[in-house]
Amino acid sequence: MVMSVITAVSNLFAGVFKFKTAKIENLACVEVVEDKKDYKKAVDIAEKIITIADKYKFDMTFSHRLRFCHLVEDFKRYN
Repeated sequence: MVMSVITAVSNLFAGVFKFKTAKIENLACVEVVEDKKDYKKAVDIAEKIITIADKYKFDMTFSHRLRFCHLVEDFKRYN
């Protein structure tokens, strides 16, 4: 009788520790998903900024216009 109680208590603690371990492992996945959502929002905002700046491209100096066009090409290539 006592052995079965001890076994049940030890199984209870093992289950709690197993739950904590699984929770910690899943936490990393949740962080990755949230970071991906933030990345998508940042990319959308950057695209809007590029659209606005593109309208004023010809008011820029020649060197700024070249740099802007180069950065836009890099952004589109890596996006």
